[in-house]
Amino acid sequence: MKMVKTIGVERTFGQGDTAVHALRGINLEIDNGEFLAIVGTSGSGKSTLLHILGGLDQATKGEVIIHDANLEGLPDEELTIFRRRNIGFVFQKFNLVPILNVWENITIPVLLDKKQVDEAYINEVIQLLGLTEKIKAYPNQLSGGQQQRVAIARALANKPAILFADEPTGNLDSKTSQDVLSLLKVTSRRFKQTMVIITHDEEVAQLADRIIRLEDGEIV
Repeated sequence: MKMVKTIGVERTFGQGDTAVHALRGINLEIDNGEFLAIVGTSGSGKSTLLHILGGLDQATKGEVIIHDANLEGLPDEELTIFRRRNIGFVFQKFNLVPILNVWENITIPVLLDKKQVDEAYINEVIQLLGLTEKIKAYPNQLSGGQQQRVAIARALANKPAILFADEPTGNLDSKTSQDVLSLLKVTSRRFKQTMVIITHDEEVAQLADRIIRLEDGEIV
């Protein structure tokens, strides 16, 4: 079963002579449960592709189908709800709320969706990510690696079908990076989730089931 399918996706910024063609006719299929790495140099279009796959940006041309839903045809409000219920995001910047403790940061997406927190599931995620002793701590009391683990747990809180990670180890040292990536792989297997990671780091990419490369907005 395909979790993600793109058909001729293009993304252009600007018009006329100044137009920048960030993506050029991307056709991509991602299997349910697959761990995919998208690699490429800076400016290759990989982050633009992730944002379009995750419904954070719209393609100039083409279609993006996730979980049988065509994102290009969804009104903004429906797209926001779909994204919140089906997609998790992990970014290079942790984006934790400084006035909330670890537990509150993790569970906030569930509460925003007006759903009841599945405490058993959240506790399982917290234990898996090694955060059990930190649930009452605030972001400024955590190391970079711990903050990234909290960000991962928050992305998993709503039990998304697919998780997108954009350079999730960019602000971490090499040892912590390997730990975080290993945890991402473990969580994707444990919770049967599809995972797409954007990276320029070849060592990070090697942890994935499959690697695709972008150059100048095209899959090569």
